[in-house]
Order: sequence, then C-alpha cells, then structure tokens
Amino acid sequence: MKRFLEPATFAAVGLAASAVHYVACILLIEQFAIRPWIANIAAFVVSFPVSYIGHSFLTFSARRYGRETATTGRSLRRFLVTAMTGFAVNQASIVLFVEALGLPPRIVLAISTIVVAGLLYLIGKIWAFRGQES
Repeated sequence: MKRFLEPATFAAVGLAASAVHYVACILLIEQFAIRPWIANIAAFVVSFPVSYIGHSFLTFSARRYGRETATTGRSLRRFLVTAMTGFAVNQASIVLFVEALGLPPRIVLAISTIVVAGLLYLIGKIWAFRGQES
C-alpha cells in the first residue's frame, strides 16, 4: 500500500496545481483576451506555490526524504529548476501548437500537462526533494 501512496499523492497534488494552472490560463485567454503564451506564464506563477507546498509537505515529505524541514532553500531551488523544465516543455507546446498551428488551447494545455506530469514526478523523486547526501 505504501508503494502506491507516493504516486497517488503526487497525482492528487499535481491535479490540484494543474487545475489552478489550467483554470487561470483558460480564464486569461477566454475572458481577458490574453495571448496564450502570456496567459500560460501567468498561470504557471499562480500554480507554482500550490505545487511546491503540496509536494513538500505531502508527496515528498521531509521524514521520508531526509530533510530536516518540509521546505528548505535547497528543495525550493531544485523544485524551481524542475518546475521550470516542465514549464519550458509546456510553453513550447503552447507556442508551437496553439500560437503557430492554431490548435485549441484547452486541448493542447490538457495534453501537455499530462506529459509534463510524468517528467516532473521522476525529477522530483530522484533529485528535487532529496535530503543531504550522506
């Protein structure tokens, strides 16, 4: 059971952060006529704290990952690099598929979010939330 707890928690936190990102992005595009690539940047900024705090306290807890506290400067820096990597893939998808090819933002954002989630889980587990090396 414990083996499935971490991926399930990652999925729950990720869904919450993704929902915040998705709703903010679509709202900015559809209600305020903001260009999709700009709306995506703003949505990332709004959803980042949800993701970091959720993963720090729930998914990759300090106790299991060898950190003294749930949030540390080290884990924040590493998670920011991780999140920016995911954001770069997401933003490239928006620019290419929405801006250049004219595909619907709702579909592109949904697919990109799913693809990036797997990448972020692996990087978070292996690197971002690890404690001090022995």
